[in-house]
Amino acid sequence: MFSLLSSSLWTSTCAVILLCVYVYKTFGYWKRRGIVYDTPNFLVGNLGFLMRRSFFDYCLELKDKHPREYVGIFLGMKPTLMVQTPELARNILTKDFDHFQNRNSYANQSDALGALNLFTVKNPIWREVRHELSPMFTGHRLKFVTELMNQNAKELVKKIQRDYVDKKKKVNLKELFSMYTSDTVAYTAFGIRVSVLNDQESPLWLITRNMVHFTFWRGCEFTMAFLVPAVASFMRLKFFSETATEYIKTLFWSVASQRKETRSAADKDLVNHLLQLKDNLKLPHDSSDLPDKIMLAQAALFILGSVETSSTTLSYALHELAYHPEEQETLYEEVTQALAKTESGVLQYEDLMDMKYLSACMYETMRKFPPVPYLDRLCNKTYKLNDKVTVEKGVPVFVNVMAIHHNPEIYPEPKQWKPERFINVSDGDNLNYTFIPFGDGPRFCIGKRYGMMQVRAALAQIVQHFKLEPNEPYEVRTDPYSVLLAPYGGGTVKFVPR
Repeated sequence: MFSLLSSSLWTSTCAVILLCVYVYKTFGYWKRRGIVYDTPNFLVGNLGFLMRRSFFDYCLELKDKHPREYVGIFLGMKPTLMVQTPELARNILTKDFDHFQNRNSYANQSDALGALNLFTVKNPIWREVRHELSPMFTGHRLKFVTELMNQNAKELVKKIQRDYVDKKKKVNLKELFSMYTSDTVAYTAFGIRVSVLNDQESPLWLITRNMVHFTFWRGCEFTMAFLVPAVASFMRLKFFSETATEYIKTLFWSVASQRKETRSAADKDLVNHLLQLKDNLKLPHDSSDLPDKIMLAQAALFILGSVETSSTTLSYALHELAYHPEEQETLYEEVTQALAKTESGVLQYEDLMDMKYLSACMYETMRKFPPVPYLDRLCNKTYKLNDKVTVEKGVPVFVNVMAIHHNPEIYPEPKQWKPERFINVSDGDNLNYTFIPFGDGPRFCIGKRYGMMQVRAALAQIVQHFKLEPNEPYEVRTDPYSVLLAPYGGGTVKFVPR
């Protein structure tokens, strides 16, 4: 009995010693390379704050704590290099893309929707999928979709009047704008004309509500999928919730089946593009079910990307306009002047694109509150960052978007919301990598123009019909459960009819 206990104790002691040696060696990674690093904590690295504060806050604090070109961090036990200048962002995202073709995030092949969507999927599948989906986002297609966005924005105005003016309810901006974007996605993705804003039953709202509602556990799953994907894969966590996954599968195959039966291809929505994608993909012969999984993954990502980022930008834009009445009045004057020039009384695609101050308000909101506070890449072959630093294969490299967007040398008084910074800036201009809310390089956000048009259409009609007044403190806490930026509690303002 004594020998058995001694053996067990000896084994446990050896295991603890080996663990300590492993942790010590891992956390000495950046020190051995002479790189300044953020001091890690046992096992969790620099992620001990998660579920209490957002990664947005961490990125902002990191640039203040380590105001330098690059700094080492630890995502759990994974050494990661955080670069913090436009020049290094350009190198990682574009110039040396052949070294950084894939993202660091999720790779659990048992979760097809999480691992095979355009955001997470690895090359060469990524390149083929992106090529096939690009026609969804042409200017011609966007002009047509803008008409639908305008219709949904009208319903948005009616709902604001009905629920938050007449009934004097307190608005949750994030939820309200998730409804608006959900209605747009219902048609552009699936050809379904439905209005949850008008209290209609919407299959897309069932999906998006499950996607964007981050509980503590859902926040843990999503955060680990983005920041510690190896742990997420080992624990078999899901990128999308089980409920959302089943909703998406049911809806997609229902619509796809109808298209095959009717042979309808009149509406070039996402389903039709994905059915074409399935026919055109060049995949290994033993991957018979892979095309179906890839199709579903793109549908899921399109819903999440269209709803989550645009609703966040709109929420923060209204919050800032409420606290900046002069800027709000300038925007209102631009909207009324643009409307006076139209025959229909509706701002079409070209009208919205020509509104410089509207664009400036949107850009400045995305500068101060980028929906994704960092851009992740994975080094796929040894890379020489400079004469002193070599990045090894397999090391994640993050671009700290917050450090660039809040650099006082680039944007004086970065905490101030000043739309005039972006007057005369076009949609495609990254200002020499000082403005990268959608990323850049070959893997920049494919839905960038679509998302910005959603914001333009809603913002123009809201400002046309309502004055915005503050209804919460200026400093809004960020949601600690969301890996993407979101205001805690959704954000709120007062709507005053004009």
